[in-house]
Amino acid sequence: RASQRAFLRNVTRGEAYSQEAPTLWDVDFRTAVAQAEMEDRERPGAYHKIPFARSNGNGAIEIDTTRPELLAACVALVAHPDDERYQPHFGTTVHTPLYGVEVPILAHELAQPDKGTGIAMICTFGDTTDVTWWRELDLPMRAIIGRDGRLHAEAPSGVDAEAYSKIAGLTAKQAQKAVVEQLTEAGLLIGEPRPIQHPVKFYERGDRPLEIVTSR
Repeated sequence: RASQRAFLRNVTRGEAYSQEAPTLWDVDFRTAVAQAEMEDRERPGAYHKIPFARSNGNGAIEIDTTRPELLAACVALVAHPDDERYQPHFGTTVHTPLYGVEVPILAHELAQPDKGTGIAMICTFGDTTDVTWWRELDLPMRAIIGRDGRLHAEAPSGVDAEAYSKIAGLTAKQAQKAVVEQLTEAGLLIGEPRPIQHPVKFYERGDRPLEIVTSR
């Protein structure tokens, strides 16, 4: 009763609100997961080098990603504010390969200059750092993974629907394979994928990596 009254006071004061927000989610147990229930497990992955064409037509910005299946969920590129390689590009825009969405190039201190090409794509949502960037940089939502671990049937707003239709309904792993094939066919994959070992977040009782899904 006390907690309900406190919440009603929040509503009266205009302090309670509802919005789309990211949630750590186990797709097998179909449950939200608290940070205390997460653990990192070393898993094999691969860096895929992909060019984002600059909107002014002057070249491209190359990024390394272990999750090419989230290209359709990309909302920005981000580099460290002190990285001289990318300082001239802050405030400009690029287009996402395959899906043709115009996204900005931004600066944030959590970007790691020594990781990959030093510039990363922000997707909604690939990991918890994406969530931080999305909140602090006030970015739009372009979520594509549902609670069942499959990609949504409909393309997000602004995303090329025909290109997206080739991955709609697939699991994240299936979508990754399909996107890599699309990139290769389009000549948009630079070199071969480079194998790596990296920590991946799991629910402590789960068998598949956690996803970050959105709910109200």
